[in-house]
Amino acid sequence: MTDQHGETDQDQELTISVADNYVATVEFSRPPNNFFSVSLIHQIAAACEELAADPRCRAVVLCSTGRVFCAGADFADAHAVGTPDGSHLYDHAIRLFEQPLPMVAAVQGAAVGGGLGLALAADFRVAVPESRFAANFALLGIHHGFALTVTLPAAIGQQAALDLLYTGRRIGGEEAFRLGLADRLAEPGQAKAQAHALAAQIAASAPLAVRSIRATMRAQLADEARAAMARERAEQDRLMRTADWKEGVTAVTQRRPARFTSS
Repeated sequence: MTDQHGETDQDQELTISVADNYVATVEFSRPPNNFFSVSLIHQIAAACEELAADPRCRAVVLCSTGRVFCAGADFADAHAVGTPDGSHLYDHAIRLFEQPLPMVAAVQGAAVGGGLGLALAADFRVAVPESRFAANFALLGIHHGFALTVTLPAAIGQQAALDLLYTGRRIGGEEAFRLGLADRLAEPGQAKAQAHALAAQIAASAPLAVRSIRATMRAQLADEARAAMARERAEQDRLMRTADWKEGVTAVTQRRPARFTSS
């Protein structure tokens, strides 16, 4: 974590810093696609919890390196959402909803699948025209996850959420801004800068009041997210045993349309 002179300690996948304006930056890096892992989500959640206890921090910018914000889980990895010791991705994802700090996600590129869920765990999202958002689960033959059941319709409305979930279609930054999926649309290449500006504006308000207001406004979100992820996980586990799931993953790997058979 940085001190006020800007020195940083970098983990293998996560860099954490705190600026003089009370804004912390939590930046992850798993090139080239920034697929998350159970460990990475644990690290992000732990960082937010630590920052919440730091009087120098009043708001967080969540961002990533490279051209892709987060491509979600890498299903080529046998332990993409669960580890051999029984730890599951959602055991740590819920902590992002429970932590008390206002968070702004800087989405500089694609936020796909669980990456979209990660972006929607934040209070606000800053996009650029080149940003891409997709809830592509149905194209893989699987149920959506990461509490998108709750967060996606809350951001864009039920009908627009159904459109994105049923079709899996990808939308750009400008459409995301029109829908309300992105709260700010920055100039190309300026997602992080604008996210920091918004976080600094939040951090300039009285910190106790902001936390109190946030706790009131998001009072039910953590409980709803926990319940949603339990349902989502059960459906994902069920659908991962189907032929359609295997076909969906194979089709994406081979860059061709899937041939689903309802089996």
